[in-house]
Amino acid sequence: MNGFYYFIDLMQKGKTVNYIILALYVVALAAAAERLVYYIATGYKRGVLNTVLQECRMLYSRGLQIGEDVFNKKELQKSYIPMLAETFFEYRSAESSVLAEALERTVQRIIAAQERGFVLLSRIAAVAPLLGLLGTVTGLMTAFQKIASLGGSVDIAILSGGIWEAMITTATGLITAIFSFAVYEIFDWLSMRRVRDMEQTVSVLTESCRGCRVQSAEKGCGNETL
Repeated sequence: MNGFYYFIDLMQKGKTVNYIILALYVVALAAAAERLVYYIATGYKRGVLNTVLQECRMLYSRGLQIGEDVFNKKELQKSYIPMLAETFFEYRSAESSVLAEALERTVQRIIAAQERGFVLLSRIAAVAPLLGLLGTVTGLMTAFQKIASLGGSVDIAILSGGIWEAMITTATGLITAIFSFAVYEIFDWLSMRRVRDMEQTVSVLTESCRGCRVQSAEKGCGNETL
C-alpha cells in the first residue's frame, strides 16, 4: 500500500497535466489489451498455411481445381484465411478482374480490422511527451514565481522542490510514450507479417484460377475437384 500512496502523491504533484497523461496511459493500456486479445483470437500456424499453399500449387499444376476442404484446417479456422477462401470460391467462376477486386476488398477489410487502434496508439506516443514537457514548463514557472514572490532570494529547498515536481510530468509523459510506441511497433510488425501471408495466399489462389482456366481452354481440364 505504501507504493500505491507514493504513486498517488506523485500524480498529485504533477497536477492536472499528470492526470491527463495518466488517462492517456490507461487508454493506451486498454488499446494494447484489446489488440492482444484480437491477435491471439485470430492466430494461426504459419507452417499449416504454407502446407495448404503448397497443396494448392500442386493441385493446379496437375490441372485440378482447389476444393473447399483444402482450407478446412483446424489451425486456420479462427484466422482470416477462411474469409479469403470463401471469397475465392464465391468468385472464382467470374472474370479475373472481378475475382481480383473481390479478394482485394476482403484483404482491405481484414487489414482494417488488424490495424484498429493503431492510430490511437501512435497519437498517444506523439502527444504524451509533449504534455510531459508542458507540465515541466508550467511547474518551473510556478517554482520561479514562488522565488519572485520572496523578493528574488533563492531558497534552494523551494527551487529544488519545484524543479523535482515539475520533472515528474516529463517522466510520466515519456513512460506513456515509450509504452504506446513499443506496443504500436509490436502489433504493426504482427500485422505486416500477416499482410505478407495474405498477399502470398491471394497470389496462389489467383494464379491457380488463371492456370486452370488456361488449361481448361486448351485441354478441357479443370472438371475434377479434389
